[in-house]
Amino acid sequence: MSDKEYESIIPTAILTAYPRSLTDIPYAKEMFDELNKEHIAEDLTLDKLALELEARYKLINKLFMETDIDQVLEVAAGYSTRGLDFVANRKINYVELDLKEVADKKKRLISEIVPIPNDLHILGGNALNYDDFNKCARFFDRGKELAIIGEGLMRYLDFEEKKILAENIKKTLSEYGGVWITGDVSPKNFLTNQDESMPSLNKNINNLSSRNNSNWRFEDEEHVREFFEKIGFSLEFHYYNEVKNELTSPKKLNLTSDEVDKTVDSGIVAVMRVN
Repeated sequence: MSDKEYESIIPTAILTAYPRSLTDIPYAKEMFDELNKEHIAEDLTLDKLALELEARYKLINKLFMETDIDQVLEVAAGYSTRGLDFVANRKINYVELDLKEVADKKKRLISEIVPIPNDLHILGGNALNYDDFNKCARFFDRGKELAIIGEGLMRYLDFEEKKILAENIKKTLSEYGGVWITGDVSPKNFLTNQDESMPSLNKNINNLSSRNNSNWRFEDEEHVREFFEKIGFSLEFHYYNEVKNELTSPKKLNLTSDEVDKTVDSGIVAVMRVN
């Protein structure tokens, strides 16, 4: 499976960097400032996307902190600063796996912000390749549970590729125990809300990536549940509005409560364990 097939996803990681800078996510502004030295195009800077990204980020963090797990593998981490935050401020052993181009660039960008912490490991690899998961194993304690986190990859995968990713994660969690926390399963009605509140978003993504196919979306929560239960996971769903009161971007963006509710409505994070 060649990384070349997935390289068109890479620019979408930049799309999310600016909106995160409008939140209080640690190091998000610094990361965007470093990226922006390369003059990110204005049509990639969508303010309103900040609300969705902040809700997803904070809900995943909340659910992770409820597990008491202290080692993490984040797949397709992009330019998210969660790993840097968790290592610097929460003493978590953190491994990120992303395509080599992104991983190499991210290490360079972080080193411009702070020295890369010893417990933050950024590896180049493809999450659809199980051998690349095994490259991460040397950083983990096999006597402890592992949390696998994912935010923005599955929307760019067809259903066969989603299955490959899920089976790789299942195989890994079967060795360690632990949990898969992903904000990457929001159904079609969430994407409809996206289109209404940010009409240019999917147009911009289409211009960036050949892999933004609406036929690759989950129909609804039942579809998500059936898909992953068939692979061997048990699921529980959590909703973006669970962290509504923690969001800082609505005030910066002058959003009304109704606008916030509509934007986060139907956004879900799935917490999955191997049966």
